[in-house]
This record gives sequence, C-alpha cells and structure tokens, in this order.
Amino acid sequence: MKKPLVSVMIPTYNRPAYCEQAVRSALEQDYSSLEVIVCDNSTNEDTADALARFASDRRFCYVRNREARTKADNFAPFERLAQGEYLQWLMDDDLLLSGKISRMADCLSQHHDVTLVTSNRRFIDGKGHVLSDCSSFNGVPEPYGVMEGKLLGREVLMHQINSIGEPSAVLFRRQDLEHHYWRADCRGYLALSDMAMWLELLEKGDCAVFSQPLSAYRRHEGQEGQQPEVVLLAKLEWFQLGEESYSQGRFLDRGAYVRMLESLLDWHEREFGLLASLASAPSIGAYMQGMDMVRERLRQLRQGGLTRSYDNAPSFLTT
Repeated sequence: MKKPLVSVMIPTYNRPAYCEQAVRSALEQDYSSLEVIVCDNSTNEDTADALARFASDRRFCYVRNREARTKADNFAPFERLAQGEYLQWLMDDDLLLSGKISRMADCLSQHHDVTLVTSNRRFIDGKGHVLSDCSSFNGVPEPYGVMEGKLLGREVLMHQINSIGEPSAVLFRRQDLEHHYWRADCRGYLALSDMAMWLELLEKGDCAVFSQPLSAYRRHEGQEGQQPEVVLLAKLEWFQLGEESYSQGRFLDRGAYVRMLESLLDWHEREFGLLASLASAPSIGAYMQGMDMVRERLRQLRQGGLTRSYDNAPSFLTT
C-alpha cells in the first residue's frame, strides 16, 4: 500500500473522551493520503476501549504503550511509526477543524520556501463549546498569507508570544526539522518544546498563515500549561531561547535582545506577585535566579550602547 503523505500523531494519557473526539476530527478530514496514529500510555484501558470503534479504519493505528513512564517515552514511537512526508501533531484534547489537512498540505506543496503552516485558532472549553476565535495574526489575506521566517522568529522572541500556535495548529515537513517533538524535551525545553521546534523551522524558511481557524485548542483544568510552575518555567525557557538565538546570531541582534529582556522584566513586575502565592518554593527559587540572570544580561547589553528599536514588524502580527 502506498505510504500516506500526512501523518497525524496523537499522544494520549488518561483522556478517553477527549482522545476519541481528537481521533474523529482527524479521520473526518477531507484528505485521502492520511494516517492517524495514537500512542497511549494511560494507566487504565478506558482509552483503548473508547478507540476500539476506529479499529476497522485502515488509516488508523493504535499503539498501547504500557511501558512508557514519561511523556518522552510516549512520544518516542512516532519516530518509527509515522510514514508521512508531512507531520501533524494533535494533542489528545484538541481538534482539527474541517479542511485543515487538505488546505495546509496543498499550501506546503505549492511553497517550497515555506517550512511551517499555521492558522488563527479556535478556543473551546472542556465540553467543546466555542469560547472565542484567536486572531494571533491580523489582516491575513484570504485564504492565507506568507511571512518571512526570520522576521516572525524575531517578533515572537521579543514579545514571548507563541502566535504560531500549539502543536495541533501546525503542519510541517518531516525533513525540515532535526529536533523532533518525539524527543519531548526538545533540546532541553520542557514548557516551550513546541516553540523550540517552530523557531528551528523559521530559521530555515517562511511561515504560511491561514486567516480562518483550522484547529481548536481546548482550555480545561487538567492542562499542564495552566499550572503556576509551568508558567514560571516557560518564562525561563523564553530567556533560554533568546540567549541561544542571540549568541548564535539567529533572529536577534543586540537591540532586539534588549527589547526581549525588557519585556521579560515587564511581565515579572506585572504578573509574578499573583503566581508567587500559588507556585512551589523550588519553582519560585529557580525563577528568581533566572530573573537575576536576565537583569545582569540586560545590564551587560546596555553597556554595549545599542538600544535600537524596530519599526518593520510583520504587518499582520498581533503583539
């Protein structure tokens, strides 16, 4: 049988109802050359039972990954299982909206200089009700616009806003990415492993953005990203991404890096007080050490005398 062009990869852990909806949203895509792979390291068989109804679909592959003890262990099998030239992550609580794969795959096939495709997204709650449509990118032409990768990378770093989206939002070529998400701590990043991937792709090419929402991100209490410790870790990892980019001459020159560090400290002044009452002592201690490093790095950069600002940000990026 001919290999599928697109692999949809769904890691799951103890979310049978959500995972069933995610799988259904993938199998209902109007795209023929597609496979849907689930790796399940749940502590019970509820997810296996919920997904049994899809077993007869030849596009569907279910792996009961009982031996996996960590997130990384459950992501690892995708490296050998996924056959597609294009890769689509789908988190088990998110959804792909109608036409996502066909529209994005067609875009990638037409634009060889584009290394990732995303869209504005939809936010839903735990019951699937629409909360809002997120317009991270304003003024995008129909059906999509193309942004220069290096400009977009600079903007997301300076403002620490993942406007590109969660893993479920993006389609990309397997060959364009070296540090794949099946190593869940992508280059040492835990909270921002998706952002580390997007920046690697933006270094190599451009980003196509569809104006209409093509994926749905579910907001609910069980998400890791809502935990105070993860929020603080994410801020440290933004600093790490910026330092890495600046030191290696990618995306940020001195002036842009100064602006990024100033933005991190502005966030600290506004938001840290509330999180300090909710996060654990070790997380707070590590975060405060990181902020001391931010202040010291900013002092060193300012002594260099370059505080140039930028006025040519991509025109449809909301910051």
